[in-house]
Amino acid sequence: MCPKLGQGLGGDASRPFLLLAYGAANWPMVREAQRHLAQWALMPIAAMIGQEASEKLGQPVTLDVMRPLQALDAGGRARELGAIVHAMALAKEAGVDPSEALKLVDWEG
Repeated sequence: MCPKLGQGLGGDASRPFLLLAYGAANWPMVREAQRHLAQWALMPIAAMIGQEASEKLGQPVTLDVMRPLQALDAGGRARELGAIVHAMALAKEAGVDPSEALKLVDWEG
């Protein structure tokens, strides 16, 4: 490794790893880390809490820790909306029922 990252081992590809190693992170990295935490750690716990609460309260209880994390920044939200609209248009052209597709990703259609 050398002071000029582009000339060192790995070139520019090593830059994200160096930033991560020294505690510097960009917003997309933080957002994705939050999503992974919510999806893989918090959502299973929330499902168990919801199941136990449903049994104790006698009515269905669901906890959703994913929905608030969907593109916290306005630019990301706009990109996601564009991607969703495009995907739904392609699904309609292909004869796929959009409501069924939304159920697969746990969104209400």
